[in-house]
Amino acid sequence: MNVVKRIERVALAVKDLAAARVFFEKLGARFHPEEVIEDMGIRYLPFDLGTSRMELLQATREDSPVARFLASRGQGVHHVTLEVEDLDQAIEELERADVPIHARHEYAPGVTFEGCVWREAFVHPRHSFGVLLHLAEKRPAKG
Repeated sequence: MNVVKRIERVALAVKDLAAARVFFEKLGARFHPEEVIEDMGIRYLPFDLGTSRMELLQATREDSPVARFLASRGQGVHHVTLEVEDLDQAIEELERADVPIHARHEYAPGVTFEGCVWREAFVHPRHSFGVLLHLAEKRPAKG
């Protein structure tokens, strides 16, 4: 089984994007523009640290997944994004291997993040040793 292309990024849930940004800049982080995921109630700030990608997540409303995470677990690793070539094929292979998919998320047509169209699915932390796994298929947006 060759489902995962790479660890695409690690996402941290934080209460204050600005304070977290200052900290990671001290480590040499190079930040990309902040983005907002309206339907999930999340602001996020992607950055490169060395050759790796990370992102900071902050809730924009109390019912967002990040707000619930912060309330129950506090600040820290929210999820690990695993990039896949084909989300449908990856889900099929994982389910055949008894890795249950907790949820899928589809964005409305035309919605892009970081210049890409994302298709996503999640493996619940109870099945992956306490870490939410975010499976992501990314395609460059047609401009």
